[in-house]
Amino acid sequence: MKIKRQSVIEQYLAKHHKQCLTTNRPVPNDLEMVVVIPCFNEPEVLTTLNSLLDCHPVDCGIEIIVLINSYTFVDETIKGFNKKTYQKCLDFALNQNRPGFEIIPLLIEDLPGHQTGAGLPRKIGMDEATFRFNRIASENGIIICLDADCTVERNYLSEIHKQFRGNDLNSATIEFHHPVGHLPENDPIRRASEAYESYLRYYRAALEYCGFPYAYYTIGSAIAVTCETYARVGGMCKLQAGEDFYFMQKVFPLEKTKFIDSTKVYPAARFSDRVPFGTGPELAKLSKSDSIIKYTYNFGAFQILKQLFDQIDSFFKSPPEDISFIINDLPQPVRDFIIRDNLICKLEEINRNTGNISSFRKRFFSYFNAFKILKYLNYAHETFFQMENATISQHSLDYQLG
Repeated sequence: MKIKRQSVIEQYLAKHHKQCLTTNRPVPNDLEMVVVIPCFNEPEVLTTLNSLLDCHPVDCGIEIIVLINSYTFVDETIKGFNKKTYQKCLDFALNQNRPGFEIIPLLIEDLPGHQTGAGLPRKIGMDEATFRFNRIASENGIIICLDADCTVERNYLSEIHKQFRGNDLNSATIEFHHPVGHLPENDPIRRASEAYESYLRYYRAALEYCGFPYAYYTIGSAIAVTCETYARVGGMCKLQAGEDFYFMQKVFPLEKTKFIDSTKVYPAARFSDRVPFGTGPELAKLSKSDSIIKYTYNFGAFQILKQLFDQIDSFFKSPPEDISFIINDLPQPVRDFIIRDNLICKLEEINRNTGNISSFRKRFFSYFNAFKILKYLNYAHETFFQMENATISQHSLDYQLG
């Protein structure tokens, strides 16, 4: 008797998905999209759900999984508020669910950990979506991450569906904007939001300028992956902050990623201390300064890094002495960093294990990844560069790139 080979999704679920929260809920055969929304002590989640409800119709089944969650240390007041939110979501779903569009509220209490964060609840929700897609043997089901303080454009669902199906994508990042135009120009939240958004846009554009192939945003409320991709990289990280960044660094090397700028997510601009870093804490930190300046890495450091990335093809199957000659001719900040990092030995190893320039480049950027770039930038700014005003840097870069 021939034994059926498990799919990547089945292997993942067998290893990671310990509890199925929607086992008794039928999965529609036309299900193609699941939106996962972590929700902790969130008063505006119905605004988010209404925004999704107002989206243009899509010719497929859609489910919205709302993870109303709390951790073990959370006080009873917040747990009580979560229970009321859960009931509101149940009532909303009862009134608004229709064939092809269903909202599934889930109440999850006493998660392990000492600090609130979206990592674990986001993982639980994405695991649940993967489980549901697996029940109808759908490897290309789309899992969309959103937050409970967001609204979206009306073409949000239809555009994501069109882009995934039309481009055979593994993943996507989605355009975003913090809606602060209604606030006075001197409002601290508006100024902090604009400064932080300038920082995010400058940094991504600078990476793209360098030639880094994975120059994408990694914002948890604006990413989407297929369920097979999700399983292939081992699922979402459980981190209390930055889980979106670490997760997408595993996803990008699988390629077939697209930045979808034909629709938009609108994350709320607000202060928060729920997690140690991220948008909320950053806005709170910026607002405490009279100048409200978000500093970022000097563009000169990126210009030098570009010189290294421009030489990648010349490293392919080159002897160590030729590689050393090229490296010694690079500007000092990047030259010193890669010598300290023993890049030549790493290039020898990569060359031994690659047979063409395409695989060489992929292995190189698996080594010189987003984490390595951050290490280089921090090293370069210890001695050679000074941090810059992110808003000014963004305008300067936009001007240089036309």
